[in-house]
Amino acid sequence: MSRIIESCRNHCALLGAIQTVRAVEGLLPIVHSTAGCGRQEELGLGKQGGYQGQRAALPSSNVREKQIVFGGASRLREQIKNTVKTIEADAYVVLSGCATELVGDDIPAMAKEAREQGYPVLQVAAPGFKGDVHQGYEAVVQGLLAYAVGLAPVQKHTQRGLINLLGIIPGQDVFWQGNLLALETLLQQAGLRVNRLFGLGQTIDNWTAAASAELTLVLSPWGRKAAAYLEEKAGVPYLEVSRLPVGFTATQRFLQQLGERLELPAQQLAGLYAREEHRQNYYLNQLAEVYFAAGVQREFAAVGESSFILGLQEFLTGTTGLIPKLLIVTDPLAKEEQRRLQEQLEAELNSWGTELVFSEDRQDIVTSLSRYKVELVLGSLLEQAWAEQQQLPFLPVSFPAGDRFWLSRSYLGFDGAVTLLEDLVGQIRQSRRQDDHKDKECAS
Repeated sequence: MSRIIESCRNHCALLGAIQTVRAVEGLLPIVHSTAGCGRQEELGLGKQGGYQGQRAALPSSNVREKQIVFGGASRLREQIKNTVKTIEADAYVVLSGCATELVGDDIPAMAKEAREQGYPVLQVAAPGFKGDVHQGYEAVVQGLLAYAVGLAPVQKHTQRGLINLLGIIPGQDVFWQGNLLALETLLQQAGLRVNRLFGLGQTIDNWTAAASAELTLVLSPWGRKAAAYLEEKAGVPYLEVSRLPVGFTATQRFLQQLGERLELPAQQLAGLYAREEHRQNYYLNQLAEVYFAAGVQREFAAVGESSFILGLQEFLTGTTGLIPKLLIVTDPLAKEEQRRLQEQLEAELNSWGTELVFSEDRQDIVTSLSRYKVELVLGSLLEQAWAEQQQLPFLPVSFPAGDRFWLSRSYLGFDGAVTLLEDLVGQIRQSRRQDDHKDKECAS
């Protein structure tokens, strides 16, 4: 049964597809849809997404009533021709929206025609009626892999120690660039090579190399389909983790799990563990005084994508002693996936009396926050307004980001946990100073 979602934070599949293509250097999206679709992408990835990854060029067929009635294939042919002449790219990705998919334009034929003329053009169907940003990401990743696997040598050889990363969605994860770079640094410290696929320095060549990787790391449920496809077509196995690693304990478990799968020598990681455990303890000791003075230990709520907020929760609870009152997962997981996650976390949630909620509806989320009377909120711009009304400290960790601006910030791994503590304690202290100031004004 369908229902209305208030202030949905998950854009349509076409916008997810556009921002996914934009996140690969040398790729250019060509939108085959109405003019408003490109404008919405600018608002999503730009003004609402922390101004991340925005570029000026977004070619679009901008179909109008004429093309809707009589078909827009010829208009797309014209747009592809004009685009390849005026904008240089390693590959062009035609992304179809709702209007052109509904009228049945033969978009694959237009892409094939362009390839026969020597242009590197592929096509991905991403109409909004087929899903949201997550499905758009899945469609583009699988489309790029299919295209790149076709470019790879027939007799491929496995590159030992090369790891693909899938599941972190550009734009939807407001820390996507920093998170991918943090994971790359972490795995390099373990003696591995990383194929991030998205972000700085990642081109179509990286996607071609994906077929020869030793393993694909799936970092959220949204990377699973593409990883399974790569395993089927190129024989690259995959390993899925249920939460992103934040802090020493989770990162050590993450690397141990990876080490067992790749049969890495235990001594190769032992020195890294010892060094990073000492470093985390060093900074935690520095935190001790302000921890009590500022009242850092609080009952908190975290709102956002499943794998990220579960990683944050584990660190904040297990290492810093905060109390997880409410976890709200906003990515649209299937019912079966929700049950699996609930069962996996049951013992942990029961031990703290934590409520796990699956919702992307703003009103539902605000109702849950009000019912559980939390003292600290980690979430998006949509939760920030409520937190400010309640005079609670707030830390932005999810989309939409509002006026925040991030380039390579991350809370993952050993270093990311320290950054998280700096940001979190800073927000709590600032909130307390504001409360003290208001108390003084009232007293006077």
